[in-house]
Amino acid sequence: MNSKVTKNRFYDDLQDANRFTELEEMLLGESNLPGPRANLEIAATFANAFESSVVTSDAWSLILKWVNITATDAPTNNPCEYLPFCALQAMGAYYYYAELSRKQIILEKCQAAMNDVRWRMREAAAMVLQRIGEKEFNVIQSLFDSIGPQANPLEKRAFVAALAHPPLLKESSHVLYALKLSEQILDEITAGQMNHNTEDYRVLSKGLEYAVSLFVERAPEAGFALLAKFARSEDKRIQKIVKSNLGKARLAKKFSQEVERIGRLLNA
Repeated sequence: MNSKVTKNRFYDDLQDANRFTELEEMLLGESNLPGPRANLEIAATFANAFESSVVTSDAWSLILKWVNITATDAPTNNPCEYLPFCALQAMGAYYYYAELSRKQIILEKCQAAMNDVRWRMREAAAMVLQRIGEKEFNVIQSLFDSIGPQANPLEKRAFVAALAHPPLLKESSHVLYALKLSEQILDEITAGQMNHNTEDYRVLSKGLEYAVSLFVERAPEAGFALLAKFARSEDKRIQKIVKSNLGKARLAKKFSQEVERIGRLLNA
């Protein structure tokens, strides 16, 4: 990360609309795109500059403009993709301080990003939910509960990925909620409510294959009960998810006996 680029530097730039062109050029230059890994540090620092109740109308308009940059204009791995990636995270940082109308816009943009064809934007959506949840877990829980019944696989994946965030799992009630949500999704897969031949399902499955182990680690009694339930399933897709979580070191090293027990259920 460029050592000269600090939260205060971004904050100062955002106070003067005449500096927005320079700000945009700097972000594009620091994006690391094209490349395998965007500059997450700069994006987070930019977002942190919005952790304030004092966000000017010009600064809000700027991130609103950037977050609306489409995949047509900024496809995956194009440096311009970095602008909506940064803008969405800034919205997540700002949510706690924003007025009600802006809060609604932020949640709408977050849900849209969950369904973006660009995987980085989908990751940014999960990051936004994490930022919001760190200050107001009830907000993301309400969002999950309201969208959940109609959520598509990409939205469900965003929920799971957002909850698989250690700062959100310090409260036992949050962990139990994450397990409950995971169980609902796994029940839907078992019931054949998802087409497993789609890319969207593959993305969801990949998320479940690691996230559930984080929840189980923090609530082992309830977590292993959940894994035991689904280990008995004859659905190969479910078995793959259970097996993948059992193979994670966080479970295999700390709970070897339980992992072996569930493994026997899988092979029964």
